[in-house]
Order: sequence, then C-alpha cells, then structure tokens
Amino acid sequence: MRKEFYVFRHGATDLNKRQCWQGSGMDYDLNEEGLTQASLLAQKLQGLKIEAVFSSPLKRALHTAEIVAGVLGVPVFVRQDLRECFYGEAEGRPFAETPQFVASWNCEENPCLPGGEPRLQALHRVLSEMEKLLAEPYAVMAVAIHRGTMAGLLKHFRFVFDDIPNCGVFHLVYDDGVWQIEGNLF
Repeated sequence: MRKEFYVFRHGATDLNKRQCWQGSGMDYDLNEEGLTQASLLAQKLQGLKIEAVFSSPLKRALHTAEIVAGVLGVPVFVRQDLRECFYGEAEGRPFAETPQFVASWNCEENPCLPGGEPRLQALHRVLSEMEKLLAEPYAVMAVAIHRGTMAGLLKHFRFVFDDIPNCGVFHLVYDDGVWQIEGNLF
C-alpha cells in the first residue's frame, strides 16, 4: 500500500510576526500575509492529485487548510491530535524575552517547557494520527500542522533543515510499511 502526504505549516499570524511562542494554547487566525501565503500554497499544490486535507483544529492551520481545500476542490477534516505542542508558561511570550526556553527547546532531547507538553509526547501524538490517516480511503492527502509538530516529524524522519517557513511543505510517503520524505522542503 502506498499513501502520499503533503504536510504543510499554516500561514503567518500576528504572533509569528512578533516572534512569540504560539502553541496549542494560542488560537490566533491568519493575518493578511498568512492569507496570501495560504493562497500561494494552494497554487503550489495544484496538480498533485490531493484528494483531502486533514488539519489541526487551531484557527491558523484550519484556515490555511480551508483555503487550500477550496482551491483544490477537496474536503477538509479536522483531527484534534494534529494540534501544535502546548508550550506552557512560554505561550504568547516573545522568544527574545525567553532565551532559556528557546535554548531548552532547541537543545534538549525531550524538552518540556514549564507547564507545557513534552516535545516527544507531541511527536508521538502526531505520528499516531498520521498512522490513523493510513486507513483513510485517499491515496494522496494534505496535512495542515504547525512549526513545532512539523519540526518534530522532520527530525524523526532524519530530514536536515534550517527553518520551516510559514506555508512550508514537505512530501511524506508511506510505501509497504516504510515512511520516508521524498524531495526537499518547499
């Protein structure tokens, strides 16, 4: 069995613009730049035979998914476990004011910010949801998630990257029991 997934990050929000922690506790919608990014992403995904879009329930991901699905003419399905990691006390705070959190999150093997969700727990939640998507009747799907959960997936599949821009996307393939990333992040 072969299944293909185009996994993408949501468009920009005001918290992204202000460089703040934006986990599952911060439910901001797309700003004007994010709306433009989502439209451009939809154009990039045309012609890839995507049959459905699965999304985090958070406004920024769901709105991006709805824009993409609208252009592609496919349905959108919300999956709670595709939500972003919960960053606890860091939620809504600027990165510049929380250097200890940034260092911890980027360097520790399984960081957990004070009051937050451990990174590996978030990864396992998203991986479990991806496994469930294998049972869907679609051969090619898109998945709208977040920077933290997307970075976790990329690291899990040993894909080297510098950053994940808003509306960045990667192609994940499941073929006969093996998951792999095909191509570059675009």
